[in-house]
Amino acid sequence: MKTLASLVVFLVATAGLAQGFKIVTVDDLNRALSKPKTFVIDVRTPQEFAQGHVPGAVNWPLQQIEGWWSKVPRDRAVYVKCNTQNRSRVAVQYLLSRGHRDLNLVNGGIQAWTARGFRVVR
Repeated sequence: MKTLASLVVFLVATAGLAQGFKIVTVDDLNRALSKPKTFVIDVRTPQEFAQGHVPGAVNWPLQQIEGWWSKVPRDRAVYVKCNTQNRSRVAVQYLLSRGHRDLNLVNGGIQAWTARGFRVVR
């Protein structure tokens, strides 16, 4: 059963890569934070963001995407996350429709991040 689940994750991630984004784990994001060109967008509400977020993340709520999408850097590794991955998936699709590529959709969002015991900023 675990092999089947791994295959499904692989197929979904491969499909995303063909569309200009990758589905990554919170472990991938944690490793990426040590790189200076990593840019993390948290698309949750300001209230959710204040309850705890990934160190260095900017809070650009999904509801305001039309106001911030053009500020997303094109020369950095961009990681998009939310609470689980539903809103971040919408944000990634929107950014792709505006010509952004090489985006990283963080699987599991802040829930997976905290479940792994990674540091959050409040």
